[in-house]
Amino acid sequence: MKDEQIIEVTSPHPLSFWPYYLFFVYYIVVGAAMYSKYDSVLGWIVAHVYSIEIIARIILVILWWAILIIPAVIFWIVNISPKWVIIYTLIAVVGTVAIVLHYISLDKIWIVTLGTGILGSVLTELYRRSHKYILTNRRLIMGTYMGVFGRRERELLYSSIAEVILDQGFLGKIFNYGTIIPTTASGIGTGADAAQVAVMVGGVAEKAGVGVGAGVEVRGERGVVVPRGRSWFVLYGVPDPERIKNIIMEQMQKREAAQYLQRQVELLEKLVESKE
Repeated sequence: MKDEQIIEVTSPHPLSFWPYYLFFVYYIVVGAAMYSKYDSVLGWIVAHVYSIEIIARIILVILWWAILIIPAVIFWIVNISPKWVIIYTLIAVVGTVAIVLHYISLDKIWIVTLGTGILGSVLTELYRRSHKYILTNRRLIMGTYMGVFGRRERELLYSSIAEVILDQGFLGKIFNYGTIIPTTASGIGTGADAAQVAVMVGGVAEKAGVGVGAGVEVRGERGVVVPRGRSWFVLYGVPDPERIKNIIMEQMQKREAAQYLQRQVELLEKLVESKE
């Protein structure tokens, strides 16, 4: 834009992505522990669960599936993103096929688990670093820039911002980082949390070999609009969020004052034209 100046450039604080790091560290720890104790675990299953070794190996594969997919399901519920369930289900399927076809031995699946954790941690850090938030004297620019893998970007003029919300959790308070969510009058930058209650009553009566049924269902839902957005749609986990928020508020006030002066000038021009 003409006469545009950059005021601040920032990125997410490393700890702001701690749920993702924790998610992958879990696979690193479990994979390393199970690989080192593979013989002991298999021996315990044979001794205490099922004495036939082939069945014990099948049980161990089922355990591997559970270790892979259950955390991914929890992550899906918390973050409303099913991609990790899909990815780890595919890993489990491919690993199982590889075992059946004797491409890898059963103990090596724990190395696969360890490897996915390490790879996921590295990719998470690269993804965090791809985020960039630019504050200029005219607009906010929020996005992820991943080179040949593409980019996502949101531009927001200060004049279109209706409200600026700071979301700072317990760790954010300690390490001074937080998420700044600029919302617009149209509701962009918000989502809805809904709670639903259903009450159903039914009954069946049989007379002379003929069944008669009746049922009543009552449903109620209550939603609450809350500020939220993907990490490239808001200023996610930025360091020193109070200062960043103050910069945005100052620029919004300047735009508001400029718009007020512009309206006054327009009114004066119309007044002069009417007198002429």
